[in-house]
Amino acid sequence: MKKQMYLVWCTIIIILLPNVPGLLPPKTLEEIKNVSLNEDVPIWKINNSWNYNINRFQLNFSASNALISLDSSIDNLTIKLIGYTESSYILDLSGRINGSFRYESGEGMVLKGNLLFTKISGNTNIRKNDLANEKIHIFIKGIVVLTIHILQIPIPIPLPLTITINVNQSSPRSYIDFPLHDGKQGLINETTLTANIKIESIVLQILTYFINEIPPFIFHQETFNIPMLNYSMEKQNISVIAGIFDSYEVRFNWDIFGSIYYAPSVGNIVKAEAVIDIPEKFMVLLIGELKSYIYQ
Repeated sequence: MKKQMYLVWCTIIIILLPNVPGLLPPKTLEEIKNVSLNEDVPIWKINNSWNYNINRFQLNFSASNALISLDSSIDNLTIKLIGYTESSYILDLSGRINGSFRYESGEGMVLKGNLLFTKISGNTNIRKNDLANEKIHIFIKGIVVLTIHILQIPIPIPLPLTITINVNQSSPRSYIDFPLHDGKQGLINETTLTANIKIESIVLQILTYFINEIPPFIFHQETFNIPMLNYSMEKQNISVIAGIFDSYEVRFNWDIFGSIYYAPSVGNIVKAEAVIDIPEKFMVLLIGELKSYIYQ
């Protein structure tokens, strides 16, 4: 009887051995590669946040013979998850912006000056299943010290100013093509981008009563067709202010040039050096890196 019980227990142990941690049969090289390199879409939670230093943010927007340009840096740009829709994350944007601003109407009116005590804020919707940007609303509010202005006198004039920028895409596209793996290449879908910019100031509203040529506000809207975009992906160890991270460098060409670096442990981009360029229509240059974050 004892011998029979001994054989039963030996049989049970032999059956269970493959499931005991540390005693699993070794994985093949291909299985190990897939486990260590594949990364899927992160899941963000309320109050997750990412804080960046944007060393250069440049925007050129041409519409109906007008030109609006912004050449700036942004301190402590914070992106924070504040809510959800059924399919999207809602993120809040905030920071301080420094730099220069220029507007040319195409009809002779020119405004040029430096941003002073100016804040940037806004919100954006990011699709949950692939982190594609659906739309973004940006508000820049503060004082511009005008060096060139409509009064045409050689005296700088401080002008309280609000700039509203709205960007929508007909087919949201993600610049990080999940799941990720080293050496991946592919295409990102085409889309139609609609952008509008509105410039408002109490000073413009007052001056329009005295000078007919001065509008109470400035508004321009344009729609651009954005072609398909190809990319290549490579695993990189990247150092930024927030630390050193295993990341994926995503390199672009065509209408986007440069790279972004996505770190799975952060659940977001940790560095960007890229420009979106639609000649004579729309250009955005972004150079920045992660300072700190709250994630999981």
